[in-house]
Amino acid sequence: MAKQTDEIRILTVTDDPSAPRELDQMLGAESGARTLFADTANAVTRTFDDTRIDMVMIHVDAGDPGLLETTIRQAREQKHFVPVIALVDGDDARSALAVASLGVEGFVSQTNLRQLKRLARGQVESLQARRDASQALKSLEDIEARYTLLLDSSSEAIAYLHEGLHIYANPAYLDLFGFVSFEELEGLSMLDLFTASRKDQDLKKVLKALSRDDIPREALLLNAHRQNGSEFKASVAFSPARYGGEYCAQMLVHEERQQADPKLQEELRKLRTHDMLTGMLNSASFIEELNSRLSGRNDTSGFSVLLFSLDNFDELVDKVGVGATDTVTSEAAKLFLSIVGEDSVSARVRDHTFGLLAETESRQEAEHLATRIVEGCGGKILEVRDTSLTVSASIGLSVAGSEVPDPENLIEQAENALNEALRAGGNSFVRYRPKVSAEGEEDDSVWAERLRHAIDHNEFGLVTSAITCMEDDGFLINDVETRLRTEDSDEIIMPSDYMPAANRIGMASRIDIEMLGRLRQLLADRNSEGDASWLVPLSLETIMDADALGMVEEMLGTFAIDANRIIWGLRENEVRDKLRQAQAFIERFRQHGCQFALCDVDTDAPVQPLLQNLGVDFMRLAQAAVQDLGNNDKLREKLSNLSTHAREHKVRIIAPKIEHTGDLATLWQFGITLVQGDFVREAATT
Repeated sequence: MAKQTDEIRILTVTDDPSAPRELDQMLGAESGARTLFADTANAVTRTFDDTRIDMVMIHVDAGDPGLLETTIRQAREQKHFVPVIALVDGDDARSALAVASLGVEGFVSQTNLRQLKRLARGQVESLQARRDASQALKSLEDIEARYTLLLDSSSEAIAYLHEGLHIYANPAYLDLFGFVSFEELEGLSMLDLFTASRKDQDLKKVLKALSRDDIPREALLLNAHRQNGSEFKASVAFSPARYGGEYCAQMLVHEERQQADPKLQEELRKLRTHDMLTGMLNSASFIEELNSRLSGRNDTSGFSVLLFSLDNFDELVDKVGVGATDTVTSEAAKLFLSIVGEDSVSARVRDHTFGLLAETESRQEAEHLATRIVEGCGGKILEVRDTSLTVSASIGLSVAGSEVPDPENLIEQAENALNEALRAGGNSFVRYRPKVSAEGEEDDSVWAERLRHAIDHNEFGLVTSAITCMEDDGFLINDVETRLRTEDSDEIIMPSDYMPAANRIGMASRIDIEMLGRLRQLLADRNSEGDASWLVPLSLETIMDADALGMVEEMLGTFAIDANRIIWGLRENEVRDKLRQAQAFIERFRQHGCQFALCDVDTDAPVQPLLQNLGVDFMRLAQAAVQDLGNNDKLREKLSNLSTHAREHKVRIIAPKIEHTGDLATLWQFGITLVQGDFVREAATT
């Protein structure tokens, strides 16, 4: 029966009995249409009386005008819309005129099958769309009816406002204000029932905001007026709603009553904020406490969340029976509190997992706390139902960095670490550390977390590589770069892997500043290294950020060497389209005596305008520019042209590490005498 209801019924009016079958084939089985047949006016009338017809297709016969008139009259008398498509013979102008005068949704020549198919399918699709829209509207009306029923039966006082006027109020609302029926309230403004409770409240502005769908986020404390003239304090909360097809504002009114018994009030507060089984904070209150302690802080380094769980909890429950699950959980909570202290900010986060908020001075102190808890639980015995359970525990630790974290993210990180500790066999703690990979397939949100973690947990290192001169043994430039080495791992992530992501997510400047801090310590340690210069690359983000440049300038003044021994490196692919910003940077730091290098230059790079406009002192080639020079004539030609441009602008070229010593002769031939050495020295971590 459901299928019958969903069908589109098409009445074909013609003297050709094969017409319905041909129409079925034309529309296709997927159309969901069923065709019926009538060849006389009486048959048409009977069909309309017996069943619902959704569409009519009539072959107009000039010799039987009554059939056309009856069919169209029947279609127009239906309560629902019934489109009529007429088929006329190609040379039957009289029938075409009759169809046009009576008005149909379309007519087409009998011989034009393509147009007929397009017109018929279009009408069927239109009917299906109308039917879907009608069903959706009915569903919406049903939902609104059920919702209104719920509102009517609610004990909460609820009303709907449209342009400040009451358009609905449930019985609880009417009873609260002393109305017998909604007719007494209908059309009254909110201002007729409420007045401001403070001088700074302007209810007219509130109504104007509501008319713009600008809903107040917080509940308003107002004076409410009953019909009998009495007043009461009311908390009024607003939310967007829809009623009777209109967008409006829902108003939830609570009468504010003074709590006469402070002890009862405190008891209610504890019921809302604490776990009934353990007496600890519940999960929602734990998150609220985290929010409270984190808000207003600029640096959260050392702020930690620890999640605690007994190892093999399900096996422990199996030993004492499922009915004792709450007892095991309660005993675990007592054990946890005996170690961390009753006054600690601790909570039952979920099931048998407990949380602790710790404000430590450092990551090491947080790890020491986690170790103390694990060791304090190891081998302890819990007595449950005359059964002695020997237990151990695991801890998941999440330590916040310099940026204020989202509390729920901090808890999620600790939970991930706890799960890792449990999977590893338990009786240990795991500190959350984002996994870092050189594959570069992660999205930017993952990179953001990893790079922040690397900065906060000292995972960036500094490496230097010597640049020497084939003509001068005393010449030395130390090329400086950062490396990201994941804690407890030998994997090293190169700048080419993480700097593109750092630029996209706005962390390149932080990495540069962190690098300069390490360089400052390194220069202090190596102040005796003669007249060596230092090539220090900076990201485009740094040279375009006024605040970052101020920090760079300030740090430059604290270096243990003169500024004229600093060579700032600008990456060619970054500054190619940012000449004005690069020029401003160079002009600013040229005043301090600094030099400048264009870095990672490929032989195909358009360097002529850069050399002409920037006035750099050095140009360091990309590694690909010197690969297998002896066997690549085309590469040698490009390198020769690049060298010519450099000489014209008095720029010295630095070649990266050479794999074949025979290529040194080729470089010499082009006047390239500065070459990066084949040894790397990793700087001391600062």
